[in-house]
Amino acid sequence: MSPSIEMKKVMIIGAGFAGLSAARKLAKCGLGLEVTLFEKKEDSAFLPLLPDCLGRSIHPEFLLSNIENFCGKLKIKRLREEAAAVDFESQQVVTPSSKHAYDFLIIASGSQTNFFANQTAQNYAYALNNIDDVGKITAALESNKFEHFIICGGGYTGVETASNLWLYFKQAGWDKKIIIVERAPSILGPLPDWMKTYVQNNLKSMGVEILVNSVIEEVQKDRVRVCARPVFEKAMLIWVTGVRTADFIQQLPIAKNPQGRIVVDEYLRVNPHCFCAGDAAFFRDKNNFLRMAVQFAVNQGNQAAVNIIQSIKNLPLKKFRPLDLGYIIPLANNKSCGEVFGFKLKGLLPTALHFIMCIFRLSGLNNRWGLIRNLLKGGGR
Repeated sequence: MSPSIEMKKVMIIGAGFAGLSAARKLAKCGLGLEVTLFEKKEDSAFLPLLPDCLGRSIHPEFLLSNIENFCGKLKIKRLREEAAAVDFESQQVVTPSSKHAYDFLIIASGSQTNFFANQTAQNYAYALNNIDDVGKITAALESNKFEHFIICGGGYTGVETASNLWLYFKQAGWDKKIIIVERAPSILGPLPDWMKTYVQNNLKSMGVEILVNSVIEEVQKDRVRVCARPVFEKAMLIWVTGVRTADFIQQLPIAKNPQGRIVVDEYLRVNPHCFCAGDAAFFRDKNNFLRMAVQFAVNQGNQAAVNIIQSIKNLPLKKFRPLDLGYIIPLANNKSCGEVFGFKLKGLLPTALHFIMCIFRLSGLNNRWGLIRNLLKGGGR
């Protein structure tokens, strides 16, 4: 093995599904690469199950994977710093305290809650983007001081959160009002009409009110106004209306979509020395751009790593070919729906498939067994 290959420095920004997948592939490729992972958080969280922590009482600890242990097992370097900038010309990752030169870079920094510059909402609303957010929402629920629960955003997370709040209140024996506020003419954006109708009817059967073509007009502490309706008093606002990429990506002089996702080519390249994967990447598949999903993030992280290995070996790069197994909208009354391998599914089966895939994707036997025990107990408080 030549010294030039042994000394190649590969840096990865972010320890989500894409970043960890890439790190694992690079560490095991046998080229003796110096792999560095930038991640300030102590643990990597399994985000798809965050809404289920509210209604089904899944313990957040089972969704955490320690990053230091991950890096130690793979013998890769971990820096507890956030990227503040990337200098493509000098090939450096810039942090608040230092600069780090790379030969190859993978941007896999995921996404974060988008408050659309609404500072008041950012001050008073509850997000649902990490384990800390789950703790804050759970504490607020346990205080039993709110009567109205306003969910801003009628996408995947919004409808899942609404159903899990319904289950929480049902188990507690409380009569609370849950309202989904969606700016668009319908919930669940681009999904098929049959799925929108099924989910909407399901939510209404739980007593969830759905307000489309509506916006949050005013937010104060424990008070929310929606459009021209009267002010909701004793109101808790949960903000799940959209996501954006990290601040350093917003500042990069490259092509991005309105969310700030980086436009990549068929090889997931930003340039010959930089690749992008996961939620941070905007990849065109035929005539459509890929949605944000765990399966795509994992596969893109792996493919970005493969193409770095190919680059180092001076071999042709391999095109990323997404495998879309389908998607599921899991609702807490077990009347879920989705499309898997082209088949339309409704009811308990898609709910079971959701948790089977989550168990499969979870890291560590303790986490998997812990989740299984939680599910077998049926939640409860």
